[in-house]
Amino acid sequence: MAGNWASENNEIVKGYFQDNFPDFILLEETAHGPFWGVRYMKNNITINIKGDIGFYIEIIIDGDLYNLWKYDRSVTNYQKTSNKNILFQLSVLQSFLQ
Repeated sequence: MAGNWASENNEIVKGYFQDNFPDFILLEETAHGPFWGVRYMKNNITINIKGDIGFYIEIIIDGDLYNLWKYDRSVTNYQKTSNKNILFQLSVLQSFLQ
């Protein structure tokens, strides 16, 4: 059950990337027990999304780490893993990348 839930979270992210960031390449996917996550890359930008009951997004540009919550503090209100919160954080990521 938990593995399916983790996979479903990854599918939400992968669908969002396919629709909004088609140039990013999926490098890694994790769905083991409650743990889920994906890693994408495009040129010098790596996006890590990792979680279990809560989750976070980190951006690495030219080796420098940027946590999404530092860019937009409202993300801290959307850290519990849910479809709504995943999509909210991905929309903030989209703003960050533009």
